[in-house]
Amino acid sequence: MLLTSNLAQPIVDHIMPIAQQNINIMDSRGVIIASGHKHRINTFHQGAKDVITSLQIVEIFPGDLDQYTGSLPGLNMPIVLHEQIIGVVGISGHPDQVRDIARMVKMVTELILEQEVLQEEARSQFQLRENFAALLLSDHASANYDKLLKTAKLLKYEMSLPRLVLVVDIAPLLNHAYRNFGLNDLVSSRTRESIMKLLSTPSHIDYNDLVVFIEDKLIILKYFEQTTWEHSYKDWASAVLKQLKTLNLPLSLGLGSLAMEYTALGQSYQEALFALHMSTTQASLASIHDFDILSSYLVKEMNAKSPCQPLQLIKAKLTADLTRKYDMKNTIVSLLNNNMNITCTAKNLYIHRNTLLFRLKKFKEITGLDPCGFFNHALLCKILFED
Repeated sequence: MLLTSNLAQPIVDHIMPIAQQNINIMDSRGVIIASGHKHRINTFHQGAKDVITSLQIVEIFPGDLDQYTGSLPGLNMPIVLHEQIIGVVGISGHPDQVRDIARMVKMVTELILEQEVLQEEARSQFQLRENFAALLLSDHASANYDKLLKTAKLLKYEMSLPRLVLVVDIAPLLNHAYRNFGLNDLVSSRTRESIMKLLSTPSHIDYNDLVVFIEDKLIILKYFEQTTWEHSYKDWASAVLKQLKTLNLPLSLGLGSLAMEYTALGQSYQEALFALHMSTTQASLASIHDFDILSSYLVKEMNAKSPCQPLQLIKAKLTADLTRKYDMKNTIVSLLNNNMNITCTAKNLYIHRNTLLFRLKKFKEITGLDPCGFFNHALLCKILFED
């Protein structure tokens, strides 16, 4: 750790009222970088230099001043952090009178610096995670695979696992905190910490998940097993929403689709953002798998090159045998071409009306889509069977 004036001077300012003596902090060169005597800052302190050289406490008595350039009577002790001397803390006064208070000053100084190191490590970790997530969710993920892989190893993040993206709009929570405690980084940091603590149970977030904050959004990359995710993702997202509701503020959630490859996480993220934007009420969960949201998204992304995973899921349910057995594609296309008119569609297909109704019932059982009942379902059918 590099001991700087910006870090050392607040320590001096906080401890001096307790010590009732002048305090100096010197760097590894023996230069005073913080002091209650401002005129001494940036001057050389021979006593501190001797502490660094000898690794011992140096006591300077009134009769010893000619041996210690730039020094006053006092006691100088090494600042030790992770078994390394990073500087010296000195307290002015006769050594016989300030020994006890000097030990206290050294201990408090080291405790403050240890806390600062921990906070800096946490800040660095958060920044690393945010930068990693931003690149992972961008359009440039595939072009930066090597960089992502190196960072993933540092974060112990397994890139090959299937994940979906959940986005939470935490702006209401941040704005509430700012109104009550002021607009500053500490308030923002504490607010994010409270959210993380709230979701820290394994049922919400576990070691396979990645959680980051980007601006006023909480982003969770949640791991689900490919074979079971359809039966569990809604329950998980609902549980997250329920937990966030304990904050007594309306927070909206947007949920994207399951990304089988890391290169698809960007699409899941965009889907989650779109679903969040489409949320009709606050304190609600909006999913790209909701047919109304999905149809609107597909219209918006009609020219997108990447296939839509929720639509692929619907297609997968329409196996070749089922489609052939019930003539699904021809039936739905004819229905759409006849403006959802059952009678006209039956005539066009040369089948009985009841046969058509049976096919539509079967189609709904398989896909969940009801094109005659909902406009957005009809729109999805149009996209689904578009050649």
